[in-house]
Amino acid sequence: MLRHFSPGRRAHVPALAAALAVLLCACAPVMRASAPQAPPQPMSAGAGVTFDYLEYQALLQKMTRMAALSRVSPEAFARTLEYQKLAADALDRVIARESAPSLYMDKAFLYWNQEQASEARLILSAGLSKYPDDYNLNASLANAYLLENNTQEAARVLSAYLVHNENITLRERLGQLYVDSEQPGKALETLKKIPAKERSAEAKFQIARAEARLGHRHASIAALKKIVQEEPERLEAWVELAFQQEMDKDYAAAVDTYTRILALGQTNEDIRQRIENGGGEGREDIRLRVVGLWLKLNNPDKALEAALASSGNKAFVLAASLMFLNENYSAQASTLLDVLATQPPVPGEYFFYKAVIAQDGENNPQKALQFLDLVPESDPHYSQALQFRIQLLYTMGREHEALDLMNQGMKLFPGQSRFPLLQAGYLIEKKRLGEARGVLEKALKDRPDDEDLLYQYGALVDRAGDRKAAIAIMKRIVAKNPDHADALNYIGYSLVEEGRDFEHALSLIKKADKLKPGNGYIVDSLAWANFRMGRLEEAWKQIQRAVELSKDDPTMWEHYGDIAAKLGRADKARKGYRNALKYKHENPESIKKKLGSK
Repeated sequence: MLRHFSPGRRAHVPALAAALAVLLCACAPVMRASAPQAPPQPMSAGAGVTFDYLEYQALLQKMTRMAALSRVSPEAFARTLEYQKLAADALDRVIARESAPSLYMDKAFLYWNQEQASEARLILSAGLSKYPDDYNLNASLANAYLLENNTQEAARVLSAYLVHNENITLRERLGQLYVDSEQPGKALETLKKIPAKERSAEAKFQIARAEARLGHRHASIAALKKIVQEEPERLEAWVELAFQQEMDKDYAAAVDTYTRILALGQTNEDIRQRIENGGGEGREDIRLRVVGLWLKLNNPDKALEAALASSGNKAFVLAASLMFLNENYSAQASTLLDVLATQPPVPGEYFFYKAVIAQDGENNPQKALQFLDLVPESDPHYSQALQFRIQLLYTMGREHEALDLMNQGMKLFPGQSRFPLLQAGYLIEKKRLGEARGVLEKALKDRPDDEDLLYQYGALVDRAGDRKAAIAIMKRIVAKNPDHADALNYIGYSLVEEGRDFEHALSLIKKADKLKPGNGYIVDSLAWANFRMGRLEEAWKQIQRAVELSKDDPTMWEHYGDIAAKLGRADKARKGYRNALKYKHENPESIKKKLGSK
């Protein structure tokens, strides 16, 4: 976390003598009415300065009080701006007669917020034009740039100051700025100008961070270990050390370091609060890292032990359970989830995750359905539970029940596209294309710009033989969302199939691949585009990737066979065609012909 710099104590305009004079005058005896009155005397320059500065202070107090109300009252906000302007005017009068760096600081701090940081900068810059070597003005100008997240300009200000005015504190901060803005080389150059004996723990910490970002991880880890040995309560160094150990794949050491951080939080109240308030990672975030590291070390029991030592809040339990599920440790995920069942009311996510475990971990769809039935209709996750039930019932061959739930979902959640998409998908699979089209068209009347509905509708129109209309629909999606990877891929693949605009088609498919890396269908399109363009080696490279990503797609295996055949690799071609038949190609006769020719 980037720290702002602390300007030194400001020296205000000497006002005590003048103020006492004003007070003494106020206490003088009142003249008799009959006595002749002296003409008013003009205020001396010193008294005028004092009066204006006292007026500024009074207005500042009013502005501060009014600002506290301005969030809920437009009138208070307007009055705050009014007091701000009057206070600034009062300071301008003081500056005009008796200028000082501290007065520019006072005026800049009237505008010290993100919305008015540019005004504060202008004021500080005006002060620096008169007092270019003033420490406080330079430090404050750098801070003003940081209010606007402009680290480059903040670094420029500090760097320029240090050319003529050596200051270790500002040099440390400049080094930190360079590290935070991914300029570790400059950071090291800046920080190593501090003599080794004069380097504070903060300077050493920033040097260690810079070393790590330059790839000198072992040097960084050694330096961080020394820092935490000298200052065991320096939380930032512990967190950085654990992170660098993770990056170094020394997972056991990282676990030990994170465990030390958690222990420090238990014994030191200051560190505990800093962990929770952003001085480092939150306690549960650290515990999640420990769980993940134990899983990387193939020790699910230790991972579970670490997870069960948490506070048991829902967000943590669900996140940790998902980590176990992703590594296929269903039993540990189930044990951890049971923590939620001890804290009524039991959240809907508990039943949902238990259903996932029953289906994916135990291959027990009936048990999964029983868990999903326990998610109440009032639960925020009821829609997802309903969709999961539909998928389970369909795979179990209970199609009528699945259809009933699709209809129920469309009634309960008319604003969601997922249920008409499920119903249309079912009808397409049954080759009832007209009915599927009707479902999608009805849904599109209510949600004409829904990208998922439009995409499915375009694919269905193409399947019905109207590719021109399908491409128009896909272009409509891309016009609305230029980063819709599936629509980009569809247009590109269609152009390739039509034998036109190959370069444009390939650029669309490549963009889709960047947006959605690791998608087998998009990689297949890359392979097919290169094949049609005569780039056979690239086509072969990509089709091998595609069938690894989507092993059971018959069209991909046909492409695999065609590319292998063109390259003269008969054995590979036969493998492709056999797999196309194995996975139920929609035109098996054409595949058999190709296979017979090999």
